[in-house]
Amino acid sequence: MAKISFSLEELTQILISNKLLRGKISRLKVDGERIHFVIKTNSLILPYIPASLGYLNFSDNQAIFELTIISSHLNKAVSHLKQMLPFNLPEYIRLEYPKIFVDVEKLLKEKNIQGIKVKDVVLENSEFTITTCNT
Repeated sequence: MAKISFSLEELTQILISNKLLRGKISRLKVDGERIHFVIKTNSLILPYIPASLGYLNFSDNQAIFELTIISSHLNKAVSHLKQMLPFNLPEYIRLEYPKIFVDVEKLLKEKNIQGIKVKDVVLENSEFTITTCNT
């Protein structure tokens, strides 16, 4: 068993340096226990969507986040959110607005990480702690 701890700021740097944001998400900023960012769309009417993401919990191998769109006009049309997003989500991510589910097992498999299983993910005082075990 191992425990890995890192701050939200470190998480944003990991995402950026490993090019996991696919170029459509930018201007990442941590505020408390939320990450604020901008989603670039291909729309002339709304080229950028301000949003934030907060961690909810870890259950059944799923890290669950809450996506908040920071625009009252866009919140009215949130049912069309998937159509507005300019990129395909990886197989390990599922969007059911306002929740985003990350299947950690699928993520590890896609990244060719073997022999490890995530038992728990906790966010406390703006610091993630991931508990792992052997498979």
